[in-house]
Amino acid sequence: QRPAPLEGNLIKRSEVRYYGGIAPRTGQPDEKLPDTFDRKIISVDCAFKDLATSDYVAVVVIGVKGRKRFLLNVVNQHLDAAATEAEIRRQRDAHRWVNAVLVEDKANGPAVVQRLKVNLPGVIEINPQGGKIARMFAAAEWQAGDWFVDRNAAWSEPFIEQITMFPNAAHDDMADAMSQASAWLLQHRRRGWMVTDAFTGRVIDDFTY
Repeated sequence: QRPAPLEGNLIKRSEVRYYGGIAPRTGQPDEKLPDTFDRKIISVDCAFKDLATSDYVAVVVIGVKGRKRFLLNVVNQHLDAAATEAEIRRQRDAHRWVNAVLVEDKANGPAVVQRLKVNLPGVIEINPQGGKIARMFAAAEWQAGDWFVDRNAAWSEPFIEQITMFPNAAHDDMADAMSQASAWLLQHRRRGWMVTDAFTGRVIDDFTY
């Protein structure tokens, strides 16, 4: 049995909340996954290449219901630009009514955005400034109990280990994708903003509440 990893200084394991299962220590049911969401977003942290020595690509799918953020899926793999684009499309098809796809403007992110924008609405290129501030925003939301992880998903433990070890983890791609989504949701909740279909001009989602 390997020793438990050291925790970082932003998000603690005790602050992680779950949905879809039973708490082992108390026997209490976890948060119920909503039947519908106010909106869904995909947040992507890209890498330069798909080599074994490269950083991983993280594709995180989030369902938003009021203040609550539910992690619906997390993909964390070595992917090149074409494979990253394919994975984003796959996740968008699997999770219907995705309102926005956030892709950080670094590594092969611009290439991915350029390919996606040809026929995929709601693709948003994110300037990677303010990474530490974004992580602080995200940590505050975890401390407030606003984020929920699928207790039974295979990706849950690697995701939790990474966000709770940050900045001591070997990689931070999943943490970056999550904090990017957190900061974007907070920013566009305070500041009116709408997602429109690039082809029809129809409003897909309205963030002006």
